[in-house]
Amino acid sequence: MAAKKLSMDRLRGVVNMGREAEENMGEQLHLDVLVDPAAASWMVCAIRDALVPTRDAIVDVNELGVPPTAAGIDVGIVISGGSEELVRNAVRYFAGARQHVIVVAQSSLDVPETHLPAKLGQYVAEAVSSEHGPLLDRFANALLDATDKDVSCAANFVFCRDVATARLVSRCAARNAFMGVADFIPGAGMPLMTMNQLNLSFDIAATYGHGLSIGRAPEVATVILAGFAYRWAGRVLARLFPALSLLVRAGVAYGGTLVTGRMLASHFTETIVAPGRVVEVEAEVTVPEEDDDWDAPEPGEEAVRRVYYTIGPDGVVA
Repeated sequence: MAAKKLSMDRLRGVVNMGREAEENMGEQLHLDVLVDPAAASWMVCAIRDALVPTRDAIVDVNELGVPPTAAGIDVGIVISGGSEELVRNAVRYFAGARQHVIVVAQSSLDVPETHLPAKLGQYVAEAVSSEHGPLLDRFANALLDATDKDVSCAANFVFCRDVATARLVSRCAARNAFMGVADFIPGAGMPLMTMNQLNLSFDIAATYGHGLSIGRAPEVATVILAGFAYRWAGRVLARLFPALSLLVRAGVAYGGTLVTGRMLASHFTETIVAPGRVVEVEAEVTVPEEDDDWDAPEPGEEAVRRVYYTIGPDGVVA
């Protein structure tokens, strides 16, 4: 009877972990992006394409110089092209409101000194590179550092998924390695380490946009079987190297978790949920002649002006 109750408790625990991961995936994420008109077009396009959400994140985009919005957002993003005063004012505004802000630039020369005190400077991060790939990697790291909604961030923005998954796997592997060393009662830590890996599997699934469903059953079974395999390997190696049993247990726990995490990430990469629609953040529209908030065209040219939109749920323009 006690064994049955224990099994039911563990089953409820697994279901609760899946629900928690699904809730984390569904957390509302709101970004406020300010674009420097002098910013390099390739960089603006790279960030624009990266920030098209696949779920229900909201991305407000405006030209730098428009008053920023700090209230009710998760992260402010300033794409700098070297407009020093405008960039500095925007960064100081976000940081002064205790709001995390990321300055994206292709050169460190485009990131002005803000002269903020240390307690406010901690809210400012930079993502600087003159190359597309490294820029997005650094931007992803900065974005995940700036918010505790890492699962939601990765579920919404594809470019964050590899970085978010690597962080989840690394944290889980470190926890399991500690449990392997602190396993004072032989075998007692194995169920806890397996539960950690199950939790990891739900989190990784959520970063790729997959919620709790019966479809997670094969992954759960695979993680449990892998846990038994790691336990067997640990025992065999501990017998072969008794003097190094602590290191063996920690190594197997850490390495096994890494293997499981990478296997799951590879699986979900192949079954990725693609965005239903891609929306351009920036557009050009014809403006009436009586509108004086535009640059007069040369004779024969069409009168156009840049306009920015809010990208809402499922890529819908608000």
